[in-house]
Amino acid sequence: MAVADSVKNYKQLLGQLATSHEKASTRLANAEAKRAEVIASQDQLVAATASGVDRAVVDMANGVGPELTAGVLGIDVGEVRRLVKAVRR
Repeated sequence: MAVADSVKNYKQLLGQLATSHEKASTRLANAEAKRAEVIASQDQLVAATASGVDRAVVDMANGVGPELTAGVLGIDVGEVRRLVKAVRR
């Protein structure tokens, strides 16, 4: 009977370990899903903020001209003109 008890104990241990692994895998999947959600949200926030910066450059260029805007902001005048044209479309 010692062998039967040993097999029974081994099966029980194996079941417990498999359950622990399943729970850990589920937690990992949930964390990865949450991470993807947060990254997507932050990507949208960054894109919206970058758009706001572009809009501010365009507003400045419309107010004082692309050359002065480029000089004040320290960016290439071609980039300023590109942004102005992109906003007009």
